[in-house]
Amino acid sequence: MRVRARTVVIAIILIAIAEFALVVWQVSRPRVVGRAVAPDGTEMCIIQKCVWWEGEFFTTGFVYRKPSQSQWGWFYYNHEDSYWGTARVVMNTNAGAAHFYRGETLAVTFDWVKESYTLHRWKRTLGGADAGKFPAGWSPEKQAP
Repeated sequence: MRVRARTVVIAIILIAIAEFALVVWQVSRPRVVGRAVAPDGTEMCIIQKCVWWEGEFFTTGFVYRKPSQSQWGWFYYNHEDSYWGTARVVMNTNAGAAHFYRGETLAVTFDWVKESYTLHRWKRTLGGADAGKFPAGWSPEKQAP
């Protein structure tokens, strides 16, 4: 019985280590937290990247691309963020706006017609001319900021 009990304990420990490694892998890689596509084809995403080695947890941003553009525009969200699992998105096609929520809190509104980004925690609105640009070929699936 002792050998069998030891085998069970070892198996449980190995499973726990494997699950922990899977969680670390999932959390530490760049990912898309929330995504929406407007009726005109504008793509919008909340993206997050682990930056533990820089002394912070995560950097989070909002990116968008109009169908006629090759480059993605980027707006700041937070550079000292905590893990953001998923973002619920509510589209208001009449207003031409996408609302991204963090839990039950409205985090970001993006007006895809005006290319207007509102960061609700700071009550700040910026226009498309204020957006940073990623090089052609960059995509949210490949990497986050």
